[in-house]
Order: sequence, then structure tokens, then C-alpha cells
Amino acid sequence: MMKKSIFLIAALIIQCLAIGWLIFRYERVVTKGTEVRFNCQAYDPYDPLRGRYLRVNVRESTTNIAEEIRRKCEDGKFVLEKADRKAVLVRVEPNTNGVWRVVEAAFTPSNEGVWIKPKDIIAGYNLSYSEKKDNEDWSEFKKRRKASGVFIQAEMPNQLFINETIAKKAEKILQEATSVKGKGAIAVYRVLNNEIVITDIEIEDKSVKGD
Repeated sequence: MMKKSIFLIAALIIQCLAIGWLIFRYERVVTKGTEVRFNCQAYDPYDPLRGRYLRVNVRESTTNIAEEIRRKCEDGKFVLEKADRKAVLVRVEPNTNGVWRVVEAAFTPSNEGVWIKPKDIIAGYNLSYSEKKDNEDWSEFKKRRKASGVFIQAEMPNQLFINETIAKKAEKILQEATSVKGKGAIAVYRVLNNEIVITDIEIEDKSVKGD
């Protein structure tokens, strides 16, 4: 019984330390990181039962791919293997309107600009399978597809935690803002040492959190 209690206490302490470390890392990025802003879309489909957080889609692509990545690409199902996809970093820079974009992808970042470790990436060839000609041999199409070049699409963190008393209303506002007739929305992030966290979502320069 005594050993079991000690084990449970130790497990609880480890869990608390882990949570504390995650909070410390988040706050460090928020307070010391560089602010970057991306256009975003509300997550589809809308989920009125989600609560506590808003979910957005932020995906940015580039064809400026480092040779070290190109050498890893194969004309297969995934183009890049999972381990290689996790190793990709992307460089971002602002447009003239203040909204940022991905401008480069590499395994090894340069000393230039702001580099991010995305939540996930998709790697593919610019020529899709739908562009295969009717009478074209598959081996020839694969050669042509590989010659079309590679793109990297980076997905940014997509969950903004929010007071659940306003989450439902905020999500509806976000859905309207990112609809065809909407005025658009901006996902606000902070970046430090390649780590990126989402801190806010703005619509017409106003926070959805009501701050």
C-alpha cells in the first residue's frame, strides 16, 4: 500500500512538472517571441459543441525548396517520408499589408529571417495526378510529374483557447468573417527559436476574445 501511494504521488508530481513546463514554454514564446500574422479560415465544419477553443485553418505554400529536401523527394504516395516531413522548417516574411507568408523551406535554417517549425507539412509535386493525359504511359507521366517541381505546404497551429462562455458566439463570428462575403480574419502568432504558438484571432483589428 505504501509503495502504491509513493508511486501515485510521484506520478502526480511528474504530471504537474510537465504541465508547468508546457505553460512556461508557452508564456516564454508569447512574451519574447516575434509576432507574425496570417490570413485564416474558420474550421469547417462548424462544431457548436466544441467549446473552450476556436479552430482555424492556416496553410501557406512555397516552391522555394532547399536542395536537401528535393533530394529526399520520391514520386510516391507521400513524396516525403514522415520523419523528413517533421524535420522541415519554413521561413516567413511579411507582405506589404502586414500579413505574413511562407517564402522558403529547408531542413537546416539560415541565419536570415524568421524560421518556424510548422504543426504539419504537406509535400507534393506541382503536377497533380488529374493532369495525366489519356493516352500517356504512367512511367512517362511520373517523369513529367517529378520534373514539374515540388511544393511545400505548411500548416500552422490551429487551436486558440478561449473563455467557453464566449466561444460559441466567437466561432459564429469567425465563420461569418471568413465566408465568401465576409471581411476576413487574421490568426496572430508568436515565434521564438522556431517554435510558434497562436495567441489571438482578429477580425477588423478586433480580438475575437473581446479584449
